[in-house]
Amino acid sequence: MRKAIITLMLGATLQAMAQQTSVTTPQMVFVQKPTDPLEAPAFLSEKELPDHSKYIPAPPEVGTEAFQNDVYYYKWGKEQRLTPRAAQAALDETQWTSKAFSAAAGFTISPKDCPEIFKLVDGSQKDAKKANSKAKNHYKRTRPFVQFEEPSLIPEADKSYADSYSYPSGHSVRGWVYALTLALVVPDSTEALIHRATKYAMNRLICGRHYKSDIDASLVEATAVMSRLLSNEAFQAQLARARKEYALIKEQQEQEEIAN
Repeated sequence: MRKAIITLMLGATLQAMAQQTSVTTPQMVFVQKPTDPLEAPAFLSEKELPDHSKYIPAPPEVGTEAFQNDVYYYKWGKEQRLTPRAAQAALDETQWTSKAFSAAAGFTISPKDCPEIFKLVDGSQKDAKKANSKAKNHYKRTRPFVQFEEPSLIPEADKSYADSYSYPSGHSVRGWVYALTLALVVPDSTEALIHRATKYAMNRLICGRHYKSDIDASLVEATAVMSRLLSNEAFQAQLARARKEYALIKEQQEQEEIAN
C-alpha cells in the first residue's frame, strides 16, 4: 500500500514538473569538450582501476523514498537556473577542468604554465574518467532530463548527453579527483579546492544532467580512485616533480608581491 502511494505521488510530481516552463539558457554558453585534452598518460592500468560495482550501491529505483530525494534536488536545480549561479553551472559543463580549478589553486593550470603539475592532474583525471566509464556502463542509469522529458540548462547539448548514463556523475568524479590531487601539491589551497569541487559537482544538478545520488556516488568513487593513485609509484614520482615545480611558482609569486 505504501509503495503504491509513493508511486502515485511520484507520478503527480513528474506530471507537475513536466508542465513547468523551461528556462532560457544563459547567453554566455559556448560549445566545446568538457574535459582537458588529456595529453598526459594515465597512471593506473585497467586491472588497477577500482571496481565500483563492489562498493557503490545501485542507484535509487523510481518510486522509492530515495528517488523522491533525487526528485527534490532535481527541482532545486531547476530553481537555480533562475539565479546568477546558472551561468557558472553552464560554464562548468563546457570549460576545461584546468580552467575551472585554476582560481582555487591560485595559479594558471596549463601544459605551458606548469607542465609537471598539468601532467599530474591530467593523468589522474584520465584515471577518474576511465573508472567512471566502467561504473556507468554497469548501472546504465537514465539521465534526469531524459527521464523527465525536459530540456536541460543547455538544451543544444542534450542530444550529445541523451545516450550516455547518469550514475555516478563523471564531471563530479573528475572534479573531486582534480581537487584532491591539486591539494597534495598546494596544501594551502585545500579548502578553496574542496569548496570549488563541491560547487562543481552540485552544478551538475543545475544543468539537469545528474541526480543528487549520482553526485554522492561520485565522491565515493573519487575516494577509491585516489586511494589507488596514492599507492602508485608513477603517480608518486610525478607528484614529487609537481611539488618542485610549485615551489618555483610560489617563489615567483612571492617575489612579484614584494616588487609590487
